[in-house]
Amino acid sequence: MALKDYYELLEIPPGAPEPVIKKAFRKLAMRYHPDKNVGNPYAIHHFREIQEAYEVLSNPVTRNEYHQKRWLHPGLGKPFFSNYQVTPELIEKEAQKIARHVHNLDVFRMNYDALLIQLDQLLNENHLSLLHKEQDDKTNEKIILAIMQAIQPLPYPYLHDIPAKMVRLAGSNNQMILTIYRLASQKRKQYLWDKYKGLLMFLIALIICFIIYSIA
Repeated sequence: MALKDYYELLEIPPGAPEPVIKKAFRKLAMRYHPDKNVGNPYAIHHFREIQEAYEVLSNPVTRNEYHQKRWLHPGLGKPFFSNYQVTPELIEKEAQKIARHVHNLDVFRMNYDALLIQLDQLLNENHLSLLHKEQDDKTNEKIILAIMQAIQPLPYPYLHDIPAKMVRLAGSNNQMILTIYRLASQKRKQYLWDKYKGLLMFLIALIICFIIYSIA
């Protein structure tokens, strides 16, 4: 199913603030309201479309979810590198863009799969080969740092081979490789703790009860 461009429907730029969204909706609602367009099916349909757009974009939760879908949708999210010559600088720019996008998302409602797809596209074999060939250490380091920022909200199972790709990109930068391994290790420990802490607490409570029972 095609994703509607709600910003285009409301005739406003993507990311417009709430007051602009409200003003645009009121203006268009007045123009296309059924009472002013009796017998005009196009106007009635468009009125419903702008109502739908306003309902989604005026609610922070549904707007955040829409942005994540829009991010990946061809022609709306503007998949990167289309009609561009890929360079290390362009890859760095897109890495920074992903990091900024993640920073502005609601971590508790973000689409991990969508983020993983973006990172896989960014670190595909062609891009890694290009970056290795160019050997621009400073640019590669900036890309790695941006990716590390972007993956902060990702649970450990979603990392897949991203750390390995970053290590490959780091080349002979041992300090950066160590930083990558530390981040992956921290996320793994956090994942295991979150997974088993309930069981651990239960066992501790059981031991305490046993000790109390033994003393009594």
